[in-house]
Amino acid sequence: MLEFQINELEAFFRKVSVREEREFERENVENKRQRYLKLSPLDRYRDDDFYRLKVDRIKEGLFKLTGSMPTGLILDVGGNTAGEATVLQQAGARFVVGDVNEIALEISKMRVNHFNLLEPGYCVLDVHCLPFADNTFDAITVIEALHHFPNYALALREINRVLKPGGQFISIEPNGLSPLRRLSEVRDRLRGTVEKSFYKGQLIRLLSRARFVDIDVEALPTGKSVWKLEEVPIYRRWLARTHGWLGENYPKYFGFFMIYSRKAGVLNTEEPCEWTEALREPGGERKVLLDQSGSRWLSEDGKSYFPVHHGIPMLMEDDRKSS
Repeated sequence: MLEFQINELEAFFRKVSVREEREFERENVENKRQRYLKLSPLDRYRDDDFYRLKVDRIKEGLFKLTGSMPTGLILDVGGNTAGEATVLQQAGARFVVGDVNEIALEISKMRVNHFNLLEPGYCVLDVHCLPFADNTFDAITVIEALHHFPNYALALREINRVLKPGGQFISIEPNGLSPLRRLSEVRDRLRGTVEKSFYKGQLIRLLSRARFVDIDVEALPTGKSVWKLEEVPIYRRWLARTHGWLGENYPKYFGFFMIYSRKAGVLNTEEPCEWTEALREPGGERKVLLDQSGSRWLSEDGKSYFPVHHGIPMLMEDDRKSS
């Protein structure tokens, strides 16, 4: 009996791999496909107060360096169905949305086309091994996604690598001081996904070690959006509303962290390249080339290739095929 309990605990505390997180997110988003496709992100931005507040905070962060939207490329890592990036794309931003989940990116692309919106770029990727050249992006956003990455240190080093010198890093992440967050972490770990929170000092240390500078971590008031509340079972909505009220009124303990930092150096704002020109094999070393059929991206040495899903490059090591 004791051996069984120990094995169960080991299974519970075992780290979720990128592959396992990918499978979970594929199923999770697929189950919500029709819900995502019914609503334009612009309508949600107009009607959902707390969602609009989140998007506006990201926009303010992007304006922080120069007082205007960056003219170069912006990478949104862990973007899921790309709601925030889609809204900001209509405001003049040039986003590339990356996620491990090709289903989420496919749904985003379908939704953008259905509502006749300006489309960001899309790329299936693993943040621990980004498929972009060094010094590509003016800014990188990670919106409520950093805590889903199995290896924070490696993810942040890769983000720093593909940022231009002087480029901005902007993130919104859950506060580890909230006991309600801790309960949700246990629940979600039992479901088979990564769900964690951060402490302020922990975030500062992680960013410092990844060679970010001018680090600012601020606890901000955060309520529950209408969309999020609708996902909660009716018998638990009172708890979700309570959590939202606490987040609004006691942000130090129940809000989210707004994180700003940048890569050391001075930002070069010269005319950016087409984003696909910056594509590389995972890790950023060798170029990939789109073949004439448009159905796959070939490695530079011709020995392997990466497939395309609804026009979206799938540049994860797990997706590499031998030629």
